[in-house]
Amino acid sequence: MEGILAGAFAWLIGIVGLWTGFKQLRNRAALNHWPVTKGKVIERGTFKPDYASGPPAFRYAPLIKYVYQVAGKEFIGDRIRPQRIQQPQHNTRKWAEKRAIKFADEVEVHYNPENPGESFLIQTPKILLFAVIAGAGFAILFGVVLFATK
Repeated sequence: MEGILAGAFAWLIGIVGLWTGFKQLRNRAALNHWPVTKGKVIERGTFKPDYASGPPAFRYAPLIKYVYQVAGKEFIGDRIRPQRIQQPQHNTRKWAEKRAIKFADEVEVHYNPENPGESFLIQTPKILLFAVIAGAGFAILFGVVLFATK
């Protein structure tokens, strides 16, 4: 009985992982069509994201605030990676400070043409999304093995 429950749970995790991975690949493809403009970094530092993940020493994220203009209107953004796909990466304070320093004073800003206040600096790597899909496939395969052995 435990094998059947574990197999069903693995299938559930796998299905949700596949759905998430493919959905985020579609989001990524749509974000690739957003226009790009020049922006200027106005603040660098670190912050602790609102969500708690990991021990306190590993909760720091790089902070980059930038200003950019679209159609003569000025916007301020702070998203390094697209919010639709990825929460801010976090680690130690030293790691976050090093990441923040790596950004030049002038940056390329990708912005949503329908809502120019939504922006990001760096696209989420495809390899990360493919890893989510591969992990989900492994979970489904693991569930099949658990079902087959019971």
